[in-house]
Amino acid sequence: MLPHPPRFLCDEAGYTLSELLLALAVLAIVTALAIPSLTTLLLENRLTTYSNQLNGALQLARSEAVKRGQTTTFCGSHDGKTCAGSWNEGWLILAGSAPLQTFPALEGRISLHFTLSNGTLSERIQFNAQGFSIAYAGTWRFCDPRGSAHARALLVNSSGRVSSARDSNHNGIPEDDQGQELLCS
Repeated sequence: MLPHPPRFLCDEAGYTLSELLLALAVLAIVTALAIPSLTTLLLENRLTTYSNQLNGALQLARSEAVKRGQTTTFCGSHDGKTCAGSWNEGWLILAGSAPLQTFPALEGRISLHFTLSNGTLSERIQFNAQGFSIAYAGTWRFCDPRGSAHARALLVNSSGRVSSARDSNHNGIPEDDQGQELLCS
């Protein structure tokens, strides 16, 4: 006769198939509810990061113009050496023709446009030795696939001062330097 196995080896251990399927279903539901919120959070953080990075770059270009006593140029650049390319391909600060600092291309489906106060698009802004952005006042607009209600914008006036766009009429869409709602297409 064979000896009986110890009692602890005979006790049931683990989960049944139905318990595992129930846990998997609950996990799937929670994940499905969390992913859209996470995507929105990531887009909001990316827009805020780029807006802050642009603000810092504009302030740097302006302060370098004053410090060096010469005009600086802030422009879109695809190669980090010349003002050739769009804002989405990267940014470049030049003092004369010498590159001072480069910034990488925008990631994700975010676009950046700089519209002058007269309504034309521009791929550059210049600050003179006094820090003024004469003839380059306008609105920097970051857009993502969610549209105008989620846009971020920075305003630059002719004195070179940078400020964040506000939603003055409280409709959820910030306004540009002319008081018009930002449009993302």
